[in-house]
Amino acid sequence: MDGSLDQLMRLLSNRGLEWLRQRIMALPEAMSVDHPDLGALAMVGQAAPVLSGLRGRISPMEVIVMRRLTPDLVRAGAIRVLEGARTPDLVRLMLAGGLVACDDPLWQMACETLAEDAALPLPQRLALSDDPALLAQAERVLTTPPRRITPDHVTTVAQLLMQLYHYGARRPRLSQARAFTQIFDHLRGLADWAQAAGCTASVAQVAFCLRLLDEDYPLSEMVSDLIQVQRPDGSFPARLGFGTADQELAQAAGPTVLVAMALHMAAWRRWRGAAPVWLQPHPLRTATRLLADRLARAHIPDALALHAATSLTRATGQDWLRRLSAPRGAEPALLADLARVCFRDPISARHLRRWLDLPRLPAGPATLDRVEAAWLSGAPVLIASPLPPALTALWERAARTGDDALFMDCARIALHHGDGVPGPLIRDRARRMAARALTAQDSVPDMLASLDRLSLLAQLLEPEPAAAAAA
Repeated sequence: MDGSLDQLMRLLSNRGLEWLRQRIMALPEAMSVDHPDLGALAMVGQAAPVLSGLRGRISPMEVIVMRRLTPDLVRAGAIRVLEGARTPDLVRLMLAGGLVACDDPLWQMACETLAEDAALPLPQRLALSDDPALLAQAERVLTTPPRRITPDHVTTVAQLLMQLYHYGARRPRLSQARAFTQIFDHLRGLADWAQAAGCTASVAQVAFCLRLLDEDYPLSEMVSDLIQVQRPDGSFPARLGFGTADQELAQAAGPTVLVAMALHMAAWRRWRGAAPVWLQPHPLRTATRLLADRLARAHIPDALALHAATSLTRATGQDWLRRLSAPRGAEPALLADLARVCFRDPISARHLRRWLDLPRLPAGPATLDRVEAAWLSGAPVLIASPLPPALTALWERAARTGDDALFMDCARIALHHGDGVPGPLIRDRARRMAARALTAQDSVPDMLASLDRLSLLAQLLEPEPAAAAAA
């Protein structure tokens, strides 16, 4: 493209972004997750980091959208998702939530829940997970031309390719080199259909994706179709064609955002920002630490001091027992609770063993209590084979019915077996329990019980890499 067209694309892109800025700033500062323009705001929030990456510096749109896309809004949406809500606006809010809430365990758990939901479209699941199985499904869709092209198919293909390429920040690893040629041929067929159909979103998305595959692909014809339909207010219509009427945010946010992305890709040609790094979050462990911080700031009664110090040591790895004073003894019932808290956690067991005068363990059958007491005393403990199918079935039934008491009993038994991979039902129930513990205003005893539950679930569902490697 020549310099004049390049300059025109940047100018018209900035006009579209100015229209978005005006509409976004007109939204209330404290938005609700039920606001009708939530989906449009989330769509802009999802695209803003892409514009920044193509520019090589922070886009003004990223700064503007963060004035309305707040951590509190994302947190409220994450709670809804963990409770089972799956509205398109909430899903899109989770896709955009990493811009302002990437360290929030509630958002991380909501993303994991959505990524495991087979009922969601594949592009949305792929945006939330780096699962190789999802990558293989995406490659099959991209390399298989459809019998009949529709706008939904164009959107699916474009979003899948954008996610595989991280919008240009990386090149994906496909099963074979020929797959890139097949995808390119597929896209060229979609480009012809999109221009003939006059669908603004389809033309913009295909243009963006063609440049992902080939930085030198000529986009002059497709870009010309897009820039000539911009309305006087700066927005873009859903259909290619002349018009002068002003548009509302919910009506034109989608086409305007997609055209802005396409014009950015055509003008800047490639990703110029830092390459994103996929980090595997551990939201249950993060939630456990946050709950431990709340408990540490609370006034703990003397009767719960030893139990609380042991639980905080288990959750944080710090020696909270040193803050206690003598006597260094405990009743048998409390000893059993402490042994249960410390089971299979060498750090808390070692600290408690040093602080506490443990009685000699008498001979007897290998019950759960005795095995946990043996671990606390430092005696050898045999961890059984992987989870029995009957235990897994009972655990999943408790998760399905919401029986938290039975669920935690099964979790306690599972800790006495080899490390397994609990199914989606169990993981989903654990995330709901974690979300409830983080959002509830509990008393100190209830907070302490929740902390013990989260520590146990985090050890089962998110084992430490070093411990897993050693096992």
